[in-house]
Amino acid sequence: MNTRKEINDAEGFAGSKLLCASFNQDQSCFAVGYENGFRVYNADPMDIKVKREFGSNGGIGLTRMLYRTNYLALIGGGKNPRFPLNKVIIWDDLKTKDALNLNFYSPVLNVYLSRTRIVVVLNNKIYIHGFSSPPKSIAQYETFDNPLGISSLSPGTYQDQATNLQILAFPARVVGQIQIVDISSSGQERNLVSIIKAHKSKIRCLALNKSGTMLASASETGTIIRIHSTQNCSLLYEFRRGLDRAEIYSMEFSQNGSKLAVLSDKQTLHVFNITNNQQQSNKHHILKNLPGIVRPAYFNSTWSFCSIHLKNEESNDTGSDSNDDRGVLGWSSESSIIILWKLRGKWEKYVIIENEEITSDGNHIKKFELVREGWRSFGDLNE
Repeated sequence: MNTRKEINDAEGFAGSKLLCASFNQDQSCFAVGYENGFRVYNADPMDIKVKREFGSNGGIGLTRMLYRTNYLALIGGGKNPRFPLNKVIIWDDLKTKDALNLNFYSPVLNVYLSRTRIVVVLNNKIYIHGFSSPPKSIAQYETFDNPLGISSLSPGTYQDQATNLQILAFPARVVGQIQIVDISSSGQERNLVSIIKAHKSKIRCLALNKSGTMLASASETGTIIRIHSTQNCSLLYEFRRGLDRAEIYSMEFSQNGSKLAVLSDKQTLHVFNITNNQQQSNKHHILKNLPGIVRPAYFNSTWSFCSIHLKNEESNDTGSDSNDDRGVLGWSSESSIIILWKLRGKWEKYVIIENEEITSDGNHIKKFELVREGWRSFGDLNE
């Protein structure tokens, strides 16, 4: 059931194509870039907070917020980029102008901000700079070919980032391996670098929990999700998304790190319980616990405790192909998930509902399902 009215074209999005979308560190806000500028929205309820338009040469292809502050990282994009693709602009929205900028030899594929660091991702390198004027180069790391800019920086808390871990994860120089670096001041002093041998195929998606203690990863195969400890690189959990090959577009831990949401090109949203006291709610094959038989690894798999196939009910209106759309995940609460659809230009909210069922032998068991609570459109973004 749609519980939120659609944003109409009078708000200025008509005829614009959404080029990018990203949540801030606590997922309370998100920013989108399009052919004429960028905007910032409150995540839930969806409500516009900032609107900056630069005209016909104003394409913003990548945005990254710094919590709820006035600073954003901007990269040019679209048909007429506002800035060169190899340049990072640190935008001060209080002054409505750039405060800092960094130039690189090749296009910037991803960028992250913390209170003390600017992280820039290129195809084969990661650059770490201090968040200062001018930005001071701190470190750089080589990676395997990374054309999608795959990486993750632990959110932490804005107030404590100077002392807390700031874990950065990115593909290492060997296929399937992930490099872990603590880029906080104390971490740089100790030169803490670790390698996790996570998958046999190339890394496709990474996500760190808020504290930076757990790293979720998926390979290009997309059937298995693994969660490792960033402190000792041990495997903590292994989950099965499905049997067929899939491209994982987005993964995100809930705020307290007890759940992991996974979105793929199969147009399915899976949610896994992570903490030990909730593991029993995840699903297992009926043959897993039968004694005295040799079972393939598949039968020992742990599946999501709830999932949903995402139907593009407005596809006839937008003209978009839902299978090509790459959503971005965020959590607005421990039971509410927000998806930002870039191609179809839509905000969706899904909630985890708990039900109780009575089995044939009279036992009460808990069942969970994902239900779409509402959606709102950014307007017609596909003209």
